[in-house]
Amino acid sequence: MTTISLRRVLGLVLVFAVICGGLIVLDRRSALDPVRSGLNEIVSPVSAAFYGVVDDTGSESDLEQQLADVVAERDALRAENSQYKADRAELVQLREMLGVEQQNPSLDLTMANVIGQDPSGNQLFIVIDVGSDDGIREGMAIVSPNYYLGQVTEVSPERSRVALIIDASQRVGAMLEDSRGAGIVQGQRQHGGYLTMLRVQPENAPDDGEWVVTSDSTETQTRQVPPNIPIGQVYGEPEVNEQTATLEINVRPGIANFGDLTVVYVAVASDE
Repeated sequence: MTTISLRRVLGLVLVFAVICGGLIVLDRRSALDPVRSGLNEIVSPVSAAFYGVVDDTGSESDLEQQLADVVAERDALRAENSQYKADRAELVQLREMLGVEQQNPSLDLTMANVIGQDPSGNQLFIVIDVGSDDGIREGMAIVSPNYYLGQVTEVSPERSRVALIIDASQRVGAMLEDSRGAGIVQGQRQHGGYLTMLRVQPENAPDDGEWVVTSDSTETQTRQVPPNIPIGQVYGEPEVNEQTATLEINVRPGIANFGDLTVVYVAVASDE
């Protein structure tokens, strides 16, 4: 076992006392200030981090509040943007309706939103958000900004059902725009086609691309359907119906995709 002699212990005590006395003298003369400053620079960050961990609850609360403020601001901007888009869409619709009315001064138009379609696809119809409370009646014509689409077939107080002209159950009196040859346009979508114009006299054979419009003839005009609304264009060669000795003409609708309809117009002749 190692032992330390009394003399050595006394020597160490004396050395410690001398060092302490020297440090006291140096401190009184401010000779230790640079050393103290250096130690503070080292110890202060560690101390601050320690107290930051101890006071972490307050920091979390501040961060949570800041996050809540950011989320609230984001939601407010999103709502404002949605309202802006809705207002802009309504403005576009109103401008479009004004343009349609200017192009068709003989028509009274009621704008309607498409709110439904036939989910099965067996019957080609749309549902619009105007009804008898808005003056809508069965048989009224429905148009896009420029083309004939079909007729109202069912009416309730706040909505109506519209059978599209391409449906096989639909017919409308029509005529060739250039030759003025009269006939009946019938839907053919369920039979793999678009539209067929029936009962056209051979002397009124149309050119390819000629427009077909709703009829103004007392013999073929459909009740409640205003005249001279474009339906579609002739394509292909007409066929002769041997039983009636009249022409059957293929017609491509003026509107490309009936499934894309979002806004339509109920059209009534101004003099009705």
